Amino acid sequence: MLELLFLLLPVAAAYGWYMGRRSAQQNKQDEANRLSRDYVAGVNFLLSNQQDKAVDLFLDMLKEDTGTVEAHLTLGNLFRSRGEVDRAIRIHQTLMESASLTYEQRLLAIQQLGRDYMAAGLYDRAEDMFNQLTDETDFRIGALQQLLQIYQATSEWQKAIDVAERLVKLGKDKQRVEIAHFYCELALQHMASDDLDRAMTLLKKGAAADKNSARVSIMMGRVFMAKGEYAKAVESLQRVISQDRELVSETLEMLQTCYQQLGKTAEWAEFLPARGGREHRCRC
Repeated sequence: MLELLFLLLPVAAAYGWYMGRRSAQQNKQDEANRLSRDYVAGVNFLLSNQQDKAVDLFLDMLKEDTGTVEAHLTLGNLFRSRGEVDRAIRIHQTLMESASLTYEQRLLAIQQLGRDYMAAGLYDRAEDMFNQLTDETDFRIGALQQLLQIYQATSEWQKAIDVAERLVKLGKDKQRVEIAHFYCELALQHMASDDLDRAMTLLKKGAAADKNSARVSIMMGRVFMAKGEYAKAVESLQRVISQDRELVSETLEMLQTCYQQLGKTAEWAEFLPARGGREHRCRC
């Protein structure tokens, strides 16, 4: 309960500042006092675990005074941080539907409602919210990053690629690494259905996104092996040596098979000790 009280302090401070300013400017002391009393009553409802009554009261206040938008946004975020997502959704949804919001306030409400839906696992609704923000300069990057999380959670890899590529164009070059992984996920789906040509096309796109992706090289090696193209498989698998030495051990068994299929067991015997793979030597 103390945690809730401390979290409410900035909300109360913001609301008190606004009401004092409004009263001084518009000389509506009685109205200001009434709304202030309502706000205190709402806080008391919260502190006595009557959250639904508090939400009802705060939303009624919002209908009368849209100057409390920021305080309501904060209150909704407070509920979400406490895991009370239904209440957060109710507050932010009411805000978003208010006809008296400024354009910027509406965008903020959409953003927070999207985060509420994310927290609730309602990815379709969250996607709808964030898609409304992708063309808004101040919200674009954050919305795209949220969409990227959604598409990863739902395994919608092509959509994830499209969003990540937009982020790259906005200067987020680190997304190239993720793009390569997304292409690998798509390739896995086609490998499972024996569509090896399509899988290879996707892996080449992954390599173009991140030339240092060891995962792409390993998967290319597997596809080439499945197609009986062992020399190309060796070429792909050996790239891992310069890409990620910690993953070299994952390539040794495949490389051994490739060298055997190519009739180059002597070369394998020379290659293996240099890579710390003596445990595989006796299999040749």
